Amino acid sequence: MYVFQLPFHEIKALSDILDAGNSWEELASAMPQIAAEDVNACRQAPSRHTSPTEELLRIWGTKGYSVLQLYKVLAKVKHVRAMKVIRHLVEEKYHRLESDEAGQSARNQANASFASPSCDGAAHRRPSVPSVAASIGSSTKRSVAQSTAASLVQTGASAASSAASSAMLSGLQNTPTVRFEELLDATDRFAATNMVGRGGYGVVYKGYWKHTHVAVKRIQARGDSSVEQEKERLRQSLMELRTLAMYRHDNVLPLYGYSLDGPEPCLVYQFMAGGSLEDRLLCRNGTAALTWTQRLNIANGTSKGLHFLHTIGPQPLIHGDVKSANILLDKHFEPKLGDFGLCRVGQIEVGIEASPLVASHIKGTLAYLPPEFITSKHLSTKLDVYSFGVVMLEVATGLRAYSDRRQPHSIVDFILEARRKVSVGASDEQQSSLVDLADKKAGGDDALRPIFWRLLNVGLLCSDREPTARPVFGQIIAQLD
Repeated sequence: MYVFQLPFHEIKALSDILDAGNSWEELASAMPQIAAEDVNACRQAPSRHTSPTEELLRIWGTKGYSVLQLYKVLAKVKHVRAMKVIRHLVEEKYHRLESDEAGQSARNQANASFASPSCDGAAHRRPSVPSVAASIGSSTKRSVAQSTAASLVQTGASAASSAASSAMLSGLQNTPTVRFEELLDATDRFAATNMVGRGGYGVVYKGYWKHTHVAVKRIQARGDSSVEQEKERLRQSLMELRTLAMYRHDNVLPLYGYSLDGPEPCLVYQFMAGGSLEDRLLCRNGTAALTWTQRLNIANGTSKGLHFLHTIGPQPLIHGDVKSANILLDKHFEPKLGDFGLCRVGQIEVGIEASPLVASHIKGTLAYLPPEFITSKHLSTKLDVYSFGVVMLEVATGLRAYSDRRQPHSIVDFILEARRKVSVGASDEQQSSLVDLADKKAGGDDALRPIFWRLLNVGLLCSDREPTARPVFGQIIAQLD
């Protein structure tokens, strides 16, 4: 069971316990992928007559975490009373986490399956910089780091062919290695003022390297992380390295280099001065709104990048985490796909229904994931198509992919509901209800209104609940060009 599926009774009971004394804040601090803005949103929940704990669970639930993972985080912060509220929803073998007598080794299980980034700069004040493998600590963790790095860097993903592996090695040979000490200098020792973003397994900093502005992703984990955390942390960073080394395209984020000789892996990218598409749609930091022409160009470029990934090899490469936050814009607002930590070699279109490829677990942001992946973990290129459709609806309307301030919460369901109210042959006034969904920040020029309709229609077509009804990116590009 996932957190977003928690019954109302359990959510209410957890809220009653954790709202008291703001205990939810301690829980939030232990949850991966909970950022400062998420905590602030929870703090403001009472002004909206909602519970901070309920808001926290809603936010974390959209990121694909399970009830078992929630149970383990509660164990980590030793909130036994809250654990007992959901103990009937997890396997009995985990109930020992509620007992102090179970010992620290049991509580350490709370760290398994995920890690949170840390901005602690203490490691950089040491006179020497240990390697990634050495920083992991135990011989077991060193073995994990080395074997994971070897398997991913030397041979790529398990499903990759020998030809793909050779191509990847060739790509790495053409990708410079960067000394960790250089990245310390480039980022002012990873100064907090240079931090431009963070995710579940890394923090991104702006830097100045080789007289060039760059972005440096520092893959981090907490000091109490488990072997499984370290394995997943390295797997994602090396998968991203592998992908970006193999696949070069105008609409894929350029990789300048990588570093594996420091306390954590680092990837060095082109700095994207335009920020993320999400930032620009929300006009963060007082930036100007995107015009309709810019929005169409971003949609077109993104679709071409995904088409390239899906068709470049004998098996498609599925990005797996397409969302507005992972579409980055350069200073000319040209889009580049970023964050390839969840990419996987996927299934070709033919034969999906007969023998679907099933993912081992759900990863990604729920608001962008299609029904067949959430319920059955079916993995195909249609996962990226659906996610792209959600992004197109965001681009057309300026609305968030998910909001608990509207009904329905999902942007797909919200727009479908609005369209149902407009019947065939509806009056101009009724038709205007859909036009009113157009993002007014983009401008109201009637001559550009066809762009809104094109983005909206492509978004709805791509986000169809039925995978076989969704187009492939070759067809999408034809509609956007």
